[in-house]
Amino acid sequence: MTDGQFQNSEPATSKGNNRSIFYILILVLLLGVNIFLYIKYSQKGTENTQLIENLNADSLRIDQLNTEYNQALVSIESYKGQNAQLDSMIAVKEKELKQYKNNLASLQKSKKITDEEFKKQSAALQTMVSDLQNQVAQLQQQNNILINKNDSIGKTLAAQITANDKLNADYTVASKKVAVGSLLKPTTINATGTKSKSSGKEDETNNAKKAEKLKVCFDVPANDVADAGEKTFYVRIIKPEGITLGNATGIITKAEDGSQIQYSTTTTVDYSNAATNACAYWQQTEPYAKGIYTAEIYQDGYLVGTQKFELK
Repeated sequence: MTDGQFQNSEPATSKGNNRSIFYILILVLLLGVNIFLYIKYSQKGTENTQLIENLNADSLRIDQLNTEYNQALVSIESYKGQNAQLDSMIAVKEKELKQYKNNLASLQKSKKITDEEFKKQSAALQTMVSDLQNQVAQLQQQNNILINKNDSIGKTLAAQITANDKLNADYTVASKKVAVGSLLKPTTINATGTKSKSSGKEDETNNAKKAEKLKVCFDVPANDVADAGEKTFYVRIIKPEGITLGNATGIITKAEDGSQIQYSTTTTVDYSNAATNACAYWQQTEPYAKGIYTAEIYQDGYLVGTQKFELK
């Protein structure tokens, strides 16, 4: 090979290397774009699922209120036309029901109602009907008269109650699903002993003799399904021999089976649907036993987290 031929091959080799680097950069860029799009659409899918769960729960609450409204209306109207004084009482209740119906129409239009507002509206209806029933009882006693419900309306009411019972059952199942979805399950849990330093600051320790308190800290995740506000977590610390630390009055009811268990301590956070951190402490006068402890965290009766830790 001549010197001229050797020199001419160098630019060709350099050009081939540059082209390879260019292709690699393009592939890396495309891979990065695909990863970004995957994460973006995964997050969007999760948000859509949570939104659907919220809408389903709100729709069930509004349907429940509409059924309870119809039940209240039938119950009140069934007393009509028997006594002038009673009819005037019914007129007042009808006016209250009309206001309630207007409010219900607004809820149906917006398709949004919190569990707290649902309970408030439901209680208002029950109070309205019970007030009239009490007034009927007083009227009968004062005037020594018998007031009966209209039979045909009573049959309609019975049909409404049957439909309401079915809706109540459906609502209970759906509410449980929403309740579980709104639980704030800790992402990380750290349980350990603590002691006070001379400066007054807290220092963690796994030495049973030196431990003055037991501390259970955990990260509370963001959850758009959960309602914002104060959230109380019940912490149960179980000693190595299986006995729960705590006093006899600290009892909670488990949501899964209705059984009651003892808890050790509580902590409350002002939740705003954003991730946050919470800590709960247990302190006793007697020394802590050596061995493996178990920390359980409960919210609304559901076990949302557990962590084992050792004091030596």
